[in-house]
Amino acid sequence: MKNSIVLLVIAMIMNVTFVSAKILDPRKNYANTTQELAKLLDPESTMGSLENDEKVVVELLVTQTGELIVINTSTDNEELSNYIKDNLNYKKLSSGELSEGKGYVFVVNFKADPNL
Repeated sequence: MKNSIVLLVIAMIMNVTFVSAKILDPRKNYANTTQELAKLLDPESTMGSLENDEKVVVELLVTQTGELIVINTSTDNEELSNYIKDNLNYKKLSSGELSEGKGYVFVVNFKADPNL
């Protein structure tokens, strides 16, 4: 009887350990999406030079049709904010890593022109 109680307690502890491990949701690595966003946000193509490095948090929503909608940018630079919105809004990504109908947050680093 003692052995069965001990085995039951061990089984319960192991079950709780496995359940708690499943609850932890590791962040996904969106490597292909990041590459596509970097290509879309290539500032050398149309945007003027930046005086300082900028780190911008971009909040995106993926519509039911798979198009990106920029919800918010964390920059006070209106030109940079408009540049991000113009280059990401209504674009579709081919990576397929983002789920339709969900919101995502990406950090985009823009480097200043060292010649300024």
